[in-house]
Amino acid sequence: MKKFIITTLSFVTFCLPLTLMAQMGYTITGKFAALNVPAKAYLVTLHDKRWKETDSVVIKNGKFRFTGKVDEPQTAFIAIQRSSGKRDDLPFYLENSNITFTAKDSIKNAVVSGSVSDKEDRELSALTTPFTIKITKIQNEFSRDDHKPVNKTAAEKKNAGDSIQSYVAQIRNIELKFIETHPNSFMALYTFNNFILNGHFNSAEVSPLFYKFSPQLQSSALGKLAIDRIISAERRGLGVKIIDFTQTDFDGKVFNITSLRGKYVLLDFWASWCYWCRAENPNVIKAYQQLKDRNLEIVSVSFDDTRASWEGAVKADKLPWLQVSDLKGMLVRDGLAAKLDITAIPQNLLINPEGVIIAANLRGEDLPAKLAALIK
Repeated sequence: MKKFIITTLSFVTFCLPLTLMAQMGYTITGKFAALNVPAKAYLVTLHDKRWKETDSVVIKNGKFRFTGKVDEPQTAFIAIQRSSGKRDDLPFYLENSNITFTAKDSIKNAVVSGSVSDKEDRELSALTTPFTIKITKIQNEFSRDDHKPVNKTAAEKKNAGDSIQSYVAQIRNIELKFIETHPNSFMALYTFNNFILNGHFNSAEVSPLFYKFSPQLQSSALGKLAIDRIISAERRGLGVKIIDFTQTDFDGKVFNITSLRGKYVLLDFWASWCYWCRAENPNVIKAYQQLKDRNLEIVSVSFDDTRASWEGAVKADKLPWLQVSDLKGMLVRDGLAAKLDITAIPQNLLINPEGVIIAANLRGEDLPAKLAALIK
């Protein structure tokens, strides 16, 4: 991670409202000390979730320059294409300020200055990366390219899960501290939206934190997205009646959640490609066997997008209860995941006979006992 120089101009820009920053525009300047071959620079930004070359320029005397304007800071990268065909790039946060890339001959080793959002992102990443590296190491040890369960003992799985939970908690504390101390920072709002509003957040807990952001940030496009997600998540909050939804089972029959009124229902959200979902399946099977005669139904909602993967995992894991899916994955806007703002799995909801959510994310070897305590 590179070091950054905050110029006086970038500090002033940081203090300005997003609306005024949008009027100013950006200037990106690149300087190479030893780039001695013909090359071209590209500015690449996201458009409708796809990377697109926004601008390009021939590098002359080791220098390039881009100008433009963005409504709010966004992820981007500078790519350098040499006449030999060699290409390298460097991601950064583009904002309306004077941003400078200084390098010897490769953009990937450049020092970036002038973008406050980029500086804050790299400083935050420096604090969280040691923990993400540890998490990735564990996940690699417990996963396979073919998505099949890895042969690990129950004790090994528990230790791995406990370790990941500890690392995630430490990362969350770092992010919360950053957000609380940067109420005027776009990067703090970005962190809030992408990491605090994760798949397991509680709307009542995060709402006060959102309203600590400046009015300009709250009314920004990202701020509006954040509040929309908070509202969506309220649909799966405790004490809330589950939304009416339909899915399709293996036989093509339409299942409606209201058809199970009068029963306790454990809604289990999973996918064939989710290792931790499938590692949890033995506990769900045990709960099903012990409690199926106590007015409990289990309904597994798969976020797979192919029927073959979905059916193959159900058969491999020998899951005897109702299996449903819309085969839309987790990213489709009109899918169930989006309606409930589920962005991470495994997750589950326990619904009482009246259709009200009474518990969430119950898992572990003691799952049967946890469910038994809630079923009257």
